[in-house]
Amino acid sequence: MSENGDHEQGKNGAAHGENGRTATENGVRIPPVPYDEWDHDVFSVINPHRKLPEANVLGIFQRHPALARAFLTFNMHLNTTTLPVRVRELAVMRVAWRRGSRYEWASHVLIGRKAGVTEAEIEEVRTGADTLLNRAVDELDTDSGLSDATYAALAVDLDEHQLMDLVFTIGAYTMLTMALNTFGVELDPVISEENFSFPKREWYSHKREG
Repeated sequence: MSENGDHEQGKNGAAHGENGRTATENGVRIPPVPYDEWDHDVFSVINPHRKLPEANVLGIFQRHPALARAFLTFNMHLNTTTLPVRVRELAVMRVAWRRGSRYEWASHVLIGRKAGVTEAEIEEVRTGADTLLNRAVDELDTDSGLSDATYAALAVDLDEHQLMDLVFTIGAYTMLTMALNTFGVELDPVISEENFSFPKREWYSHKREG
């Protein structure tokens, strides 16, 4: 706040609020770079042969090219790991739901459907049904580890590399949801929120119902 009570304009057009945090009226703390200003070379680690379509999450990464290249290189591994795609997407959806990330939830419901995830399985993620993958995500999110029983159950169908990839996938997408929530990344206009409902939190002023 300035002395006259007005918000001072900060970098990227965001207004400084209390405790040094920034927020605009719609809850966006760091706005994405407009698509016509993108440096597409930043995303060469994803696909060096074509320009990626506009997406708010990528627009945020444009703000920090060094971070973008590092994280997206790791993320590319996660998208091409030893894990079956259905397993990966069910785990990511559960992370998104638990962490209150409307953006990741909506995006990965679409990806999951393309990978063969059924509407019944999506509903199990949404309701927290006692599935093995829900249990694994919930334990890692709550306790930063897996119980012996859950680990043994996962190891029946997943080999050592797959177990490692699963844990790193859950951890990486947990980190990504923290960033999306903190910076106020809005849902892309062309994507449905897919029946997202999550309690509002004081530190995040996005429009959330639940």
